[in-house]
Amino acid sequence: MSTILDVSLLIHLGAALYIAAFLVRDELWLRVLVLAGSGFYILYYFLFPAEPLWDAIITSLILVLANLIVLAQIILERTTLRLSEEEKQLFDAFETLAPGQFRHVAKLAQWKTATDPDGTVMTREAEPSRALFYVFKGVISVDKSGRQFRLPEGNFVGEIAYVLGRETTATTVAPEGVRYVEWSADALRKLSKKKPNLGNAITALLTRDLAKKLSTSYRPNSAMPANSETEKLLADA
Repeated sequence: MSTILDVSLLIHLGAALYIAAFLVRDELWLRVLVLAGSGFYILYYFLFPAEPLWDAIITSLILVLANLIVLAQIILERTTLRLSEEEKQLFDAFETLAPGQFRHVAKLAQWKTATDPDGTVMTREAEPSRALFYVFKGVISVDKSGRQFRLPEGNFVGEIAYVLGRETTATTVAPEGVRYVEWSADALRKLSKKKPNLGNAITALLTRDLAKKLSTSYRPNSAMPANSETEKLLADA
């Protein structure tokens, strides 16, 4: 009798975990508690009856599998698992985005290294913006209304044109060897429209980046372009 009572406690523990799952608001813990409760139910179905209740066990296992799939998706949404080292470094710059949101943005990213000895033009002043850039490694040259200065890594390029949907405000050139990330503006806007919360997070991020630039005291007269070739390219732009 005591053994039967001990085994029967399994279903009570399972029910208690199910109740606890429906009381928590965090979906991750909800899934974990449901999985634990299902585990006790499966043990009960196997141990308590004279013959295991295989139909109930199989049904419970299917529910466990479904919960495991969703749980894996939740973990990916909340962690940087399976991101490359460069993507993890880039994620640090996207401080307004959750890991799951960043994964969507990372899928659209094109990683590039400037190879032209004369410099790679990223944007041209007063031209329509077709892309958003992030300077990942190196220093780029900026020409804004004839004022030339350098912009170090860790900054976005084309963010004003992207957010406001207007022409770019400066000509920017990446000297040879600069590592940068490029996103199609149309693709990023399409993603933002599909996922409004993500779009708001991107806008907040770019606004914060712009505020950082405005608070930095650049000195155009003393900050020359990265090299003479880039200077000539800017002059011809």
